[in-house]
Amino acid sequence: MAYYAVEYTFTPDRRHLRVRPPHREYLADLAERGSIALCGPLASDTGGLLIFRAGSEAEVRELVDGDPYMREGVIDGVRVEEWNPVIGSLIGHLDG
Repeated sequence: MAYYAVEYTFTPDRRHLRVRPPHREYLADLAERGSIALCGPLASDTGGLLIFRAGSEAEVRELVDGDPYMREGVIDGVRVEEWNPVIGSLIGHLDG
């Protein structure tokens, strides 16, 4: 299992606000299953950052595709990168 950093960029029309409740329910379910380590919107509310725990980038992309934000078309861009956490106050709380 590896960690993956995912950055969402929202469409500029702010439609993501109406989809936020089901999006958060979806992510809460993923967190309960251990697929999400951390996530949240950027302070500017122009996008979000999610840290996934998964077996492959393809698995992460499948989870991203299932997100209500993606299904409702309120994401303008997605960036997925495998991430190697090394230093920080949360490091002891991460698996791996």
